[in-house]
Amino acid sequence: MYLQYVMVLIRGGVPMSFAGTEEPTAYGEIVSIGGLGPSVNKSISAAVAEILESKLSVPKSRFYLKFSDVKVNFENVTEWAFFSLFWLQ
Repeated sequence: MYLQYVMVLIRGGVPMSFAGTEEPTAYGEIVSIGGLGPSVNKSISAAVAEILESKLSVPKSRFYLKFSDVKVNFENVTEWAFFSLFWLQ
């Protein structure tokens, strides 16, 4: 599994309930332009579970990941390339 660009946002102190309790929990969204599928999603879930458990004490059974595999739109790619070249520097 190879992920070239990854963006992570962690926001603590957000009241959340999962499986009927307010014990430590987490929610995340994984968005990719191609490349996601059952085996990749499983690998990503396992890696995220390990990090959540070891660094944030969130048990592996108390998080949910939403996977979205978006289709490339060359018009959007061109706009993003222009934006990233001229505005993100």
